[in-house]
Amino acid sequence: MSFIRKRKHVQFKPEILEESTMYLQNPSCGWYHIYPFAIEEKQDFEELYWCLHAEERIVLALIDIGAFRGEELSGEALCNLSDILEFFEKHDREIILRITYDRDGRGMEHEPDFLQTVIGHMRQLGAVICAHREQILVVQGMLVGSWGEMHDSKFLSEERLRQLMQVWREALGDIPLAVRTPQQWRLLHSEKKAGCCEKTGLFNDGMFGSMDDLGTYGCQSRAKSGWGGKWCREEELDFIGTFASHVPYGGEAVAGSLELSFQELVREMRCTKACYLNCVHDEKRLQQWRDTRCGEPGVWQQKSIFEYIGCHLGYRFVVRDVKLEKKKQVSLKICIENTGFCALREDVEFVVSLADQTCCILLEQSCSIQPQERVEITAVLPERMAAATGDVFLEMRRKRDRHPLYFANTPSEDGRIRLGTYWL
Repeated sequence: MSFIRKRKHVQFKPEILEESTMYLQNPSCGWYHIYPFAIEEKQDFEELYWCLHAEERIVLALIDIGAFRGEELSGEALCNLSDILEFFEKHDREIILRITYDRDGRGMEHEPDFLQTVIGHMRQLGAVICAHREQILVVQGMLVGSWGEMHDSKFLSEERLRQLMQVWREALGDIPLAVRTPQQWRLLHSEKKAGCCEKTGLFNDGMFGSMDDLGTYGCQSRAKSGWGGKWCREEELDFIGTFASHVPYGGEAVAGSLELSFQELVREMRCTKACYLNCVHDEKRLQQWRDTRCGEPGVWQQKSIFEYIGCHLGYRFVVRDVKLEKKKQVSLKICIENTGFCALREDVEFVVSLADQTCCILLEQSCSIQPQERVEITAVLPERMAAATGDVFLEMRRKRDRHPLYFANTPSEDGRIRLGTYWL
């Protein structure tokens, strides 16, 4: 029998594809814990291993360099930093890296007296950080300010910010960098070149604390404040969303005067393309989210706001539909939706295979599926697969290192999604 005749008799029964409410252990997004270190101290990595949270794929490594506020970083200190980064790399954790002189909220007291000291430290640190660039999700801040958050510092004038940014960018190369407020971002980038600065983004440790997120925003419109001023909340949220697809955006949700409904929270997180959040701070705000149901139609109705937000930080892909097409070639049309708050910033590989994995199709493509967007991928079945029978599965992985990326459908035991049964 020829392949053309076989094609006419191909049958396919699709699986009933349902969305699950599982928290997916996908890279580059989700909840995180903070892991604080003093750079002058050797670490007990065996003890640190037991502090890791198995369900989390990202960590915030907070490195205190305050012991060297008046001198160069020692070779031993730089080796300690390298060991810390290597530890998280070994255990498959991507790193939000923040280096600071202060962990007590006394930035001016703990940071160096001279700008050149900060610049020297940046140059020393850059070489160590770049050696682990594949594991760095984003570097927050520019060393200065209370908790490294770029406030309460003598180095925050526009001129000094620009000096620090130039040195830090040269030291970090193409590693994503985030500053604390949209106003600081604009002071560092001219309005004409704003669209070209894809490797600098924002982090926000004052989310929902007040109408201005604890001073993150202003109260006037862009028209009144100008490019270098603070804008009102709505305009700043839109501004954040314009480049958050290129540099991951996130931070901490805090309790305060601002109370948003579930729908308003989701709308804001989609607007800013929220990718990561601290899962222990602010406990009052997080407990409020745990105690409140979503009330949304469908699978999330009885889940808490905390569960919904955690599952939708970053990207979240759901297979919605699959159908067989028999034209010039036999192919599967697979519909995928991103229900997360943000797009995936990576090229991916889709693998369509039979149950025994003896036949498979590899599809490579850019995967910039935007939040709430659906796309259709086409898997053309080769003759050896079109002539076979059995269950058909789909998996996805990151192209650069083949790290698995999980779908939000109910998976099989090996993590693949069953699409249906195929036979002649």
